[in-house]
Amino acid sequence: MRIRPRLNSLEQLLADRNLEAIACLSPENFTYLAGVHITTVENIRPRLAFAILRRTGTPFLVICGIETTLARSSSWIDDIRPYIEFVDDPVLAFADALVDNGLASARIGIDLNYLPASSYERLRKRLPDVKLEDVTEDVARIRSIKTTEEIAFLERTTRDTHRAVLEGMAESTVGDSEGVIARRIVHRMIDDGANSLLHVHLASGERSSQIHNHPGDAKTREGEILRLDVGGLYGPYCSDLARTYSTGSPSQLQRVTYRKLREVHEAIITAMKPGVLASHLFTLCKTELERRDLPCTLPHIGHSFGIETHETPMIRPGDMTPLAPGMVINIEPMTIDAEGSCYHIEDAVVITETGHRLLTLGLSPMEIPILGKPAIYP
Repeated sequence: MRIRPRLNSLEQLLADRNLEAIACLSPENFTYLAGVHITTVENIRPRLAFAILRRTGTPFLVICGIETTLARSSSWIDDIRPYIEFVDDPVLAFADALVDNGLASARIGIDLNYLPASSYERLRKRLPDVKLEDVTEDVARIRSIKTTEEIAFLERTTRDTHRAVLEGMAESTVGDSEGVIARRIVHRMIDDGANSLLHVHLASGERSSQIHNHPGDAKTREGEILRLDVGGLYGPYCSDLARTYSTGSPSQLQRVTYRKLREVHEAIITAMKPGVLASHLFTLCKTELERRDLPCTLPHIGHSFGIETHETPMIRPGDMTPLAPGMVINIEPMTIDAEGSCYHIEDAVVITETGHRLLTLGLSPMEIPILGKPAIYP
């Protein structure tokens, strides 16, 4: 998908902060402003890239020379200033480009949350009169409101991932190892269009409480809780979905715990609409869990997502961001039963003008799904 940044909002940020330019270099903000997904910007930290939007004048890119052809094929920005890797210092190449564009003493918004301290010092030494202001989160907030095209794309990728989970779990059986089950899901994600894997956490029994586990070689056994959290990369965008299964013959404790968490999950999503504060959803989740005698085990119970896995807002205490139309948010409450098994459900929701709309294929069933059997939806 071609990325189309919300330029009107970025230009308004320039005016509101009285900036002469915005320079985006974090992988997420660079990708968003530049409109091109260069994987090495994220994977190879020293290979810095800068996308610069000016209040007046043409925008420009400063990137590693080997990425020039990709940038020219995808970015909406035509002025590209390549530097030679291992020969040129990227941050000094950026400084030289600022000089060339008459910005040597300008007020510039930049991703100070991402810029390495050593690079910052070299930049200030080269341009002592430049005035740098942090806009990392300002640009992230602009990214949090998705365009119609972004929402449609995220809905497709989310549903593709959900479908891969349903098929992979239905075709697995007790006795399969966690690794075998995970690979079934991942293969389907790739076949359905994922470029690569963002994460796969899948474990059963005692290991289900290891939040960011890796699928192991141990074979699943009947009567266990199996928890999974998987995400793919589809170009620059993410998918993220979590489900909890039984490996067969679930106990009364497992059935009741799962059903209670499922009720809480739906209560949170039902409450999502424009104007509701992110922190309110966390408080609601905590209250609903405690009312059912279940612990709230995470410091957050959801997050906005898109180009970045955890975008603004986070559904956590203290985040006073009001939900707004166009936000795509994953809701993912989690709890632990008396035997130490972990339960986790996650769905993506888009905030609409009047409420919300689910982006997954549907909420998980009210009764705990069983490994090897088709999931039943309400």
